[in-house]
Amino acid sequence: MAGDKGSKMPGAGMFLLILFKSLKVRRNRVAITFFSITIGAAIITALSSVYFDISTKMSRELRTYGANFFIGPAASSGSRTVDAHVIEEAVGMVSPGRLIGASPYLYGVVRLDLGNAVMAGVDFSGLRRLSPYWQIEGKWIVDFDEDSCMVGKTLAKNMELKVGDSVTVIRNETGFQKTLTVKGIAETGQAEDDRIFVTLSLAGRITGLEGKVNHALLSIVTEDMDVDGLAARMESRFPGIDAKPIRKVSYSDGRILEKIKGLMALVAFMILTVTTLCVMTTLIAVVSERTREIGLMKAIGADDRDIVLQFLSETLIVGMAGVAAGLVAGFILAQLLGQAVFGSSISFRLAVLPVTVLPSVFAALLAAAIPVRMAVRVVPAQVLKEE
Repeated sequence: MAGDKGSKMPGAGMFLLILFKSLKVRRNRVAITFFSITIGAAIITALSSVYFDISTKMSRELRTYGANFFIGPAASSGSRTVDAHVIEEAVGMVSPGRLIGASPYLYGVVRLDLGNAVMAGVDFSGLRRLSPYWQIEGKWIVDFDEDSCMVGKTLAKNMELKVGDSVTVIRNETGFQKTLTVKGIAETGQAEDDRIFVTLSLAGRITGLEGKVNHALLSIVTEDMDVDGLAARMESRFPGIDAKPIRKVSYSDGRILEKIKGLMALVAFMILTVTTLCVMTTLIAVVSERTREIGLMKAIGADDRDIVLQFLSETLIVGMAGVAAGLVAGFILAQLLGQAVFGSSISFRLAVLPVTVLPSVFAALLAAAIPVRMAVRVVPAQVLKEE
């Protein structure tokens, strides 16, 4: 290096030669730094990929635990029923991609062979999606089967009913009487265990309320959705109904999601901290090994800026290579997590790139701060005298 301004710094070719030779000579240390950054970036990529996808996927997972939206007759109407077609049209206002399941309900008290029971007319296909947690002995009924029924576990026990038995349903008010076959016994852990379930059309004939329902329950993915606005639009379009989210369920869903997201952010921060410390320790060892080299560089004209540029360039190259490898490995890891936890793949989102690249590169450069400070404090005269 010459002493004038134009030649004090080595040329670009010489700088790159020194840079890559340094990386090649110390490939073991470089490999440790590379894999440390790769592992950290991979975990951050995986967690951030899941983080951005978790709201939708967890919302769908939580929807397996029951309804979170109610539609029924408006309190001001003074009626306990509403037209079935109105409920159907209101349910149709929910985007198909967000509607997990929905079923209207029509209730009535009927007499069975051994006593009275509450009957519920339902849409069995919708109810099955609405309440997949029900434990069924036997099988679900199809919606056009008006010769069969399902009964709750408690009612089946009290009425001494088993799958395949026949039960006579009588409605005193309408004089309706029909013998049905028990196709399934449902254990729900809720009030439904004391009920008998039939198709909605059969319930209308039994009660004399054909074309009417008492209410409908829906399971909707509400993440990033104005659910109150949806309810308001339903009520505006159909003045005779009340539509509202079931607050307790919606609130619980939100709390669970926030806690999971907070835990993931904490884990990512801890991983980033560990990666920084690992890289810092490795770079400190590198500086110790290169003390004589640094002293010689200073003796022939390199200033502190040259030394800083040398070390930061090496760290940046290794860091970017590690981050690139970490992005690929992290996305693969995210897919494994998605399949293991949600049974589906994780979508790639561009937001993952800055979330992974910026903190990882910053951590690598931060880890170089103390080693670089050590390097610029090297005194050439002491090093060359081997002091």
